[in-house]
Amino acid sequence: MSTNIKQICKKLKSEPLLHLSLHSKELFHSNVLAWFLEENPSQARELLGQWVPSRDTTNHGVRREEFNLDLIIEIPGLAPVVIENKMFAPPDEAQLEEYSSVILENQDLKDASLILLSLGTPNWPNSTFTSSSGLVWRHISYQQLALAMAKQVDATEGFRGELLRHYVSFISLLHELAAEIANLGPSEPIEVDASTRELLRTIRLHDAVGKLRARSAAASAQRAWSSTPGNVSATFKAAFTKGMPLLDAFIDCKNGDRIGWQYQNQQWRLAVITKSHYGKSDDLKDRRHAVVAQRYAEWFDFSSIESLIGRTETQVPNLEVKGRYYGYNPDFVYRYRSLPNLTLEELETLSKHYLTEAKKWI
Repeated sequence: MSTNIKQICKKLKSEPLLHLSLHSKELFHSNVLAWFLEENPSQARELLGQWVPSRDTTNHGVRREEFNLDLIIEIPGLAPVVIENKMFAPPDEAQLEEYSSVILENQDLKDASLILLSLGTPNWPNSTFTSSSGLVWRHISYQQLALAMAKQVDATEGFRGELLRHYVSFISLLHELAAEIANLGPSEPIEVDASTRELLRTIRLHDAVGKLRARSAAASAQRAWSSTPGNVSATFKAAFTKGMPLLDAFIDCKNGDRIGWQYQNQQWRLAVITKSHYGKSDDLKDRRHAVVAQRYAEWFDFSSIESLIGRTETQVPNLEVKGRYYGYNPDFVYRYRSLPNLTLEELETLSKHYLTEAKKWI
């Protein structure tokens, strides 16, 4: 654990706004931003004017959670603004596609400027994403927001100015923490080390930062797969359950099954999600496992791991020695090998190899 992480966590622990934000995290930040923009129209215009074009209008107001959009903002002299706030969640392009359709259906949002505000970086070309409907989303980081809002602190008097100063400091520290922990280098493990995890737990950000780190790893694996010649579409996901990251990627088969990999609890899992014998009873589970064994026995081959990432294949789990499979009801069947401290580079290598192998069954 770096000294810098310790210093950042110490500063965050003493920041009162951190403790006020912990209950609702993203909603807290949406509410603070909505308050500032609604109560300070001239400063709001200066803040947003660097990203939003001018418009001859006197409309002023902020709508929250309307049409499932985080913030819809109208400021005198500016075009309407829609902000999708992703503090610890990943930038979700499928979600932005859905929101783009909603925006097009609402006349008062015509020609609105669309902003994705996030700690994580979506790695879009020129920081923009163009939806299939032609609407363009622009990524603004929380660090950019902090730098822009810092210019408003001196112009805001009394308690409001002090609150704004704390907020700028707060989101700047969150950005620093994300940069230190959530953005992985190729040789870094996907899971944070135990001492860092315990330190994050003292400021109740272990889950949030773990999610961000897992989603950053999944996004990197997805980019690596997207650049692979001859690839097919695969769905990458990342979550944070039971105090640890969970990442997976699956390819759809024509028969309705899905085949792919999953990594959690230091286990590299090869898995099938099948529609056959869907359910929770022991009988359905046994039948489901039998169908998977019949259709996909060759899929559960871990013999390439050593040549791919230089790790000696670990001991075969007891259930597999008996010829059986692991699984989660109602449809998940898998086998695994223990791969502790899997790095980002190793994840990308294994992901590309096994998704390429999975194409044989689609």
